Amino acid sequence: MAPPSRRVAFSAKAKKKQLQNKREVNRERESQGDGDFLERRKKNYVAQHLLTNDGPAAAASSTEAINLQPGRGRNINRYNLKFHVETKEEIEARKELARQAIVPEPETGLELGTDFCFVPGLEFPQRPKWDYTLTQQMLDMKENKYFREYINEIEKTFPLSELSYFELNLETWRQLWRVLEMSDILLVVVDARFPCLLFPPSLYHYVSQQLKRDVILVFNKIDLVPAPVLAAWKNYFQTQFPLLRVVFFTSLPSYNLRGGERKTGLKAQRRKGTMKMAAEGALKLLEVCEDVCGMQVDLSAWRSKIIEEMTSKGDDEELEIGEVIQQAKKPDVGYHQQERFQSGMLTIGCVGQPNVGKSSLINALMGKKVVSVSRTPGHTKHFQTIFLTPNVKLCDCPGLVFPSKLPRTLQVLVGSYPIAHLREPYTAVGYIGKYLNLPELLKLEHPSGEKSSEGVEWSAYDICEGWAMKRGFMTKKAARPDVARAANHLLRLSLEGRISLYLRPPNYKAEESKWQSHPDVVEITNIQALGKNEDDGWLKESAEVDDAESDENEDESEDESEEASEDDVQVPASSNKFALLEDDD
Repeated sequence: MAPPSRRVAFSAKAKKKQLQNKREVNRERESQGDGDFLERRKKNYVAQHLLTNDGPAAAASSTEAINLQPGRGRNINRYNLKFHVETKEEIEARKELARQAIVPEPETGLELGTDFCFVPGLEFPQRPKWDYTLTQQMLDMKENKYFREYINEIEKTFPLSELSYFELNLETWRQLWRVLEMSDILLVVVDARFPCLLFPPSLYHYVSQQLKRDVILVFNKIDLVPAPVLAAWKNYFQTQFPLLRVVFFTSLPSYNLRGGERKTGLKAQRRKGTMKMAAEGALKLLEVCEDVCGMQVDLSAWRSKIIEEMTSKGDDEELEIGEVIQQAKKPDVGYHQQERFQSGMLTIGCVGQPNVGKSSLINALMGKKVVSVSRTPGHTKHFQTIFLTPNVKLCDCPGLVFPSKLPRTLQVLVGSYPIAHLREPYTAVGYIGKYLNLPELLKLEHPSGEKSSEGVEWSAYDICEGWAMKRGFMTKKAARPDVARAANHLLRLSLEGRISLYLRPPNYKAEESKWQSHPDVVEITNIQALGKNEDDGWLKESAEVDDAESDENEDESEDESEEASEDDVQVPASSNKFALLEDDD
């Protein structure tokens, strides 16, 4: 037997020649006009992104893509998230604004509606018409052409500087199209703190009028918002969207938290190792589904599981009630809108923007972890099918950032903009400082050494610097306060719910007494599963932000997925918003 031949060494010279040949082939394809559109778009982005901001080349239309991934062959980075690149002058202007004294604004400034950011002309992309005579290649070309024209039309109509960054990945929108076609009932999940910024009216009108499907708006994370505000939001959405049904839900009721029964104490609340089904919210969702389905689907098995969970005596045995089937990455041509309640099966689609808690909601419905969760936008890549019972199926869709005119500051606070990509985080902290007394809440000392009792003025930069000094965030070389790190940490505290900032519906302040005595308040409090305080009826819980945890969270990458779960810490809303962060005695 002949010995195996030795491998020929691949020198640097040979590698250089290989790259030259590859570039030559790409130039020929481009000159012939048959180059891939997506590849050309990526090259255009690179050309714009590498331009400096010193001369006329720095146009306001320059854009930036995030989360570029290395890969070979098929372009995996097509339609990356794209947003307006701020010039150096804009960044410097915002930094100067962050150094100005914060002027407190009344709570009425937090009263916003859906028309604040969702305007006509910014509808979500809808799947073009098709039939079974089209091949997969023809369908792919048709959808690519439609999506290209859709993006170009938005860019012509609205200046990029006014647009929020939104999903530009056609493959992700295809996942939404598939979920819409499969679903008998669509759950639109929103963060209860910012519902009007996360509910796209165009999706509601498309599903209810064209697809003739029922839409249920699920307020998730209601443990972070007072019940009267939630009751007002329910009335607002049912008035604006008559066919909409509203359900309240929390993935973290008190019995799923360590120390959930405590009325005093400073330890941070964390999810228990073995979570239970959020039975109160699941029961309300079941009642709405029963009303929609009527006698067409038998939901008795789902009801019996909820009743069994509610009547259990606190044992931690896991319920084996479902299985997960993940969709293949390459979608087939067999997209279709199936017959409703086919074969007695109820299919519930679950859609929403990033960080609203879609996957956490499914885990809470199941009573165990069946899908992974993360604070990182875009963690879920493909829709997943989960069987709750043999005839109830849940479809978890990837989080999609819908096109809107939401300001960059609010995009950061709602969780749809990666904090790690911020070039100037101080104005976002300043927005929080307009409505919350952060120096008193965080018990900060002014960097100048003046006492707060003397009426000293605070800027967003001062707050970040004071927080850096208190937490010990220092730069390595000069040992100065690491203000940028402190600002990012404060934004993460806000995203986790430790700094309680939430919006109100229009005219809430004028009718506050009406909503405090509204009948829905008792029902919402029951779903929150919060204990009652003898003094004011609200359970006041405090969360300690210890040094070790904050350092660990800050050092972790934004791209870490399952370890940085959005289930880690959430603090129930308190009537005293300054009792959320306190020092340990």
